[in-house]
Amino acid sequence: MNYCSNCGTKLDSNASFCHNCGARVASYTNGTKSNTVIPGQKSKFIAGILAILLGTLGIHNFYLGYTKKGIAQLLLFVFFLGWVSFIWGVVDAIRIFTDKITCDANGVPLADNI
Repeated sequence: MNYCSNCGTKLDSNASFCHNCGARVASYTNGTKSNTVIPGQKSKFIAGILAILLGTLGIHNFYLGYTKKGIAQLLLFVFFLGWVSFIWGVVDAIRIFTDKITCDANGVPLADNI
C-alpha cells in the first residue's frame, strides 16, 4: 500500500497524485519506495528501543498507538506480573526488529530511518 508523503493518505498502487491533497506520489526505484517520510510516521528503531528499555511498562505500544495493549501490559506490571510483561516487551522488540510488526495502529508503515 502506498501513502502520500505530504498528508499520509492511503493511495492506490498506481496513483500518480494524491486524491486528498493533490501532491505528486513519491517515485519508486527497484520496487522500493524512495526515502520519504509520511507525516506522523513512527520510527522502527525508536519502537524497538522502547520495547527493549521500557517494554515492561508497554511504552512501545503507546508509542505505536496500541493503547489497549499498552494498558494491558502496564496492568500486568502493576499487578506483580512484571516478568510476564518483561517477556512480552522482549518478544515485541524481536518482532519489531525482524519486521513482524511493520505498521502502527493506524496502518502507517514504520520508518526504517531514525
